[in-house]
Amino acid sequence: MNQFNLHAITPKDSAPKGLLQGGLITRARNPFWLAPMAGVTDVCYRPLMDEMGAGVLISELISAKGLLYKSGKTRKMLAIHPRPGTLVGIQLFGEAAEDIIEASQYAQEAGAAFIDINLGCPVKKVIKKGCGAALMRDPANLETYLTRIKRGIDLPLTVKMRTGWSHEELTIHECVKAAYNAGCEWAAIHGRTRAQKYEGAADWDLIAQVKQRAKIPIIGNGDIRSAKQARSLLAKSGVDAVMIGRGALRNPWIFQECLGHRENVPGEPHALLGRYLELLRSQYDLHNTHILLRKFAAWLVFGYPGAAAFRGAIYRLLTVDELMQSAGEFFSKVAHLPRPQFEYSEVFMTSGHG
Repeated sequence: MNQFNLHAITPKDSAPKGLLQGGLITRARNPFWLAPMAGVTDVCYRPLMDEMGAGVLISELISAKGLLYKSGKTRKMLAIHPRPGTLVGIQLFGEAAEDIIEASQYAQEAGAAFIDINLGCPVKKVIKKGCGAALMRDPANLETYLTRIKRGIDLPLTVKMRTGWSHEELTIHECVKAAYNAGCEWAAIHGRTRAQKYEGAADWDLIAQVKQRAKIPIIGNGDIRSAKQARSLLAKSGVDAVMIGRGALRNPWIFQECLGHRENVPGEPHALLGRYLELLRSQYDLHNTHILLRKFAAWLVFGYPGAAAFRGAIYRLLTVDELMQSAGEFFSKVAHLPRPQFEYSEVFMTSGHG
């Protein structure tokens, strides 16, 4: 397996501060990364996946405007767990480059290793502002936008995008070139168009074509359900790394499995749920801890016999202790069964931000 297919290249206009363009990826622990997911990859889920072995971690989508308005809830999303060797980026969106530049200062103060710009979000409230996937409709304007941001921040800059607005507007090659010209470190590609949202299959053939032509590292993303699939797509597409999103919700051990080991991590679902509870209690009040723990428990039981009944029952439980007890009883009953496999065509959590 190629560790990374690096291109250490100087950008067209100016050299990034600190590293040659494309050099940031050499700091990644491995090529199996956690994809940013709205409402999921927060200050508690990221360290959990860090412990599970994810090579790079990126925050959920954060509004630059929200940071500038000094929203307490938005500022809390910047929190980064300190762990030597861990590469954590903050993903921002905003229609004005100046807002991204100013918001990046807060991310830098929080300890972010890089700034990631979301160019893939298909949600209407984001694209109607000219953000997310809407930025891919005009690659020339995108290059200007990214160049302005790159010149205004001290942290390395990366992007995450889709393949285009629709199958009639596949601008991925032009947008990756724009990212390169602007000085971005890498381009992560979710292999669907904005029009597809989360329907159909991710186009890994197109991702491979982009990789062949690109002058910066390419990260592939979309429909990775298992460690075997992750390793296969990494090798066949030639990308520099793969991002795993929904596959890690059903199977938090997927990063360890990608690396060929499961040692030194909680191996039993109830133990993992307990570790997540510790992280939640360190960051949230009791109400939000209960909500997030319940959501995580529902992901962990997905596919087991009796999972639907369990999910219905836990929404009637009033305390965290009751939830943990109920989960312990459930996992004891299914302990003799093999862990459910996530089928390639299976629909699971069809939401996110690109």
